[in-house]
Amino acid sequence: MTPLSTAPPHHRSRGGFSLLELLIVAALCGAVFTAGALAYRAVALNQRRATTFQTVTLAENVAQNFYPGTDSASVDSYTAPNYGRAVLAEQMKNLFLEDVEKSVAVFPLARAGNINTIRPKTLNIADGQQVSGKPTPPLPSQVDTPEAFRQLLLNLTATASGAAVFSGYRGYPSGAVNGSIFILDRSSAASALTIRCVYEIDHVGFTDSGTACVFSNVRRYYDGKLTNYYDIVTRGAQTTEVGIPFAHFEKNTRAGFAETGVTPAPVAAFKVAPAQPFYLVWWPDPAMARLAGTATSATFTTLPKQAYWHHRAQTSLSMVVPQFPPL
Repeated sequence: MTPLSTAPPHHRSRGGFSLLELLIVAALCGAVFTAGALAYRAVALNQRRATTFQTVTLAENVAQNFYPGTDSASVDSYTAPNYGRAVLAEQMKNLFLEDVEKSVAVFPLARAGNINTIRPKTLNIADGQQVSGKPTPPLPSQVDTPEAFRQLLLNLTATASGAAVFSGYRGYPSGAVNGSIFILDRSSAASALTIRCVYEIDHVGFTDSGTACVFSNVRRYYDGKLTNYYDIVTRGAQTTEVGIPFAHFEKNTRAGFAETGVTPAPVAAFKVAPAQPFYLVWWPDPAMARLAGTATSATFTTLPKQAYWHHRAQTSLSMVVPQFPPL
């Protein structure tokens, strides 16, 4: 007969967590709650920034020019930094580069004021359309610089009055902070220019409760209609901190021609493009808390960098844009 087992019956252990296990769990909980508190603080700060409105009251004619058809001179914008507006700015930048890619010519013109009325789809330069007493406008193929395009606008009856707001420049528009960028499309007529779209860059200074502010915006127009825009308000800023909106670099082969009467030294400094003429373009950056850059006028001592020293660490929305056609 097999003997019965004398081993005690098996009992399930009723012991709890050890002290070491409790310490580990407590440490992990502390780390999770600390990370959660930091994340909540960051979200709360950014949420306050994203919902900081700023009402801007523009001159009535400026508001109507910026936003055709509006019946109000007041604009509800946001204060910088605002990351939602920064996303809109990036989207507009992509659209701008797409427009440039599909164009045949790009001509940025500088403005001292905030109004441009020239945004047509077609510019007719046929005989009989030029201003009386001025030379016959050039053919489209002869319009090969921003200054030549400005002179064309001044010579056409339909645009002569509106073109008076633009200032001529070679290399860079000294003292200007506003500008209009005309992007031309292919034309089916030899006596006409087709405008794909017009981009406007504007900065408007104003004072709110004793604080100097700048209302900055970029807008796109097609056939006179506003299609896209973004804006931002920078508090504690002035328009003198903005800097030029663009600079024009001509082909280096032009350096062999010595010019007079057009401030030769600065013009020669911008004749450095090795293959194709191009522009550097700067747009206001809604993600930047300040408007002023980090450089001073003494940082650069020679052109062309001296012309746009304001933009150092001021904006990430800087672009290299081909001019078309080459010159």
